[in-house]
Amino acid sequence: MRLSLACLPALAVLALAAAPVQAAAPSFVKGGTLSLCTDPTFAPMEFFQHPGDKLPVGFDIDVATALAKRWGATLRPIAMDFTGLMPGLDAKRCDMVLSGIFITPERLAHFQGLPYIATSQVILINAKTKGIAKPEDLSGKVVSVQAGTLYEKRLHALDDALKAKGQPGLTIQAYPGGADTVQQLTTGRAAAAITQDTEAAWRAIAQKGQFAVAYVYPATDQFGVFFAKNPADYKLVKADIEALRADGTLARFAAKWHLPASDATAALTWPE
Repeated sequence: MRLSLACLPALAVLALAAAPVQAAAPSFVKGGTLSLCTDPTFAPMEFFQHPGDKLPVGFDIDVATALAKRWGATLRPIAMDFTGLMPGLDAKRCDMVLSGIFITPERLAHFQGLPYIATSQVILINAKTKGIAKPEDLSGKVVSVQAGTLYEKRLHALDDALKAKGQPGLTIQAYPGGADTVQQLTTGRAAAAITQDTEAAWRAIAQKGQFAVAYVYPATDQFGVFFAKNPADYKLVKADIEALRADGTLARFAAKWHLPASDATAALTWPE
């Protein structure tokens, strides 16, 4: 069937309307590639799903992939230890960090950071463990934690507070990965671990019946995406995060990875 020339302008308009809208890319996206520093030991945020996998999966990987797609780029994850994430960004080993890492004043002093979900810290225990219902119940017990995290700082502060009251402190065992931390509960090497509600929700599905949340800390944290300081990039990335939240993309990712639904929809505090 032939079309008259008069139809062509209308068809062009329809084609443009149907084409996906690509957002402007931040300055750190170059050559069609977005490199991401990530610590793939923190299921379901980022982890290797099967032994021998080369590429991590998880909520954060999906978020980073969605951002890269908006910027017309291909995501290239670079796996490293948690303690190397921010130094890696500083050394320009990657363009961005999005890896279950909190927004903190210390990090914002050196990098641009924007939140994408709100989340809560929890005390996780083996389902068979009794007698732990609050932080003070960890007195005299072995607690596992991922090294270099705010969880570790929280445990040391609790240890100091307990000793100041004349109570037994904690035996704090630090491990390089989040999965290593939780594993200590299954082997009986630790009575409890501090982690995030995201991991606790995942473990409830992946290892059903093995763990229990003994305590949820009342204050919420914000996981953030970090990149080099640049006000223009800040505005672009913020707009894209808001777009992914507004169109339900982050909520769909949360459901996919069994995160608490409120994590992806809770109000965020945007640092300026």
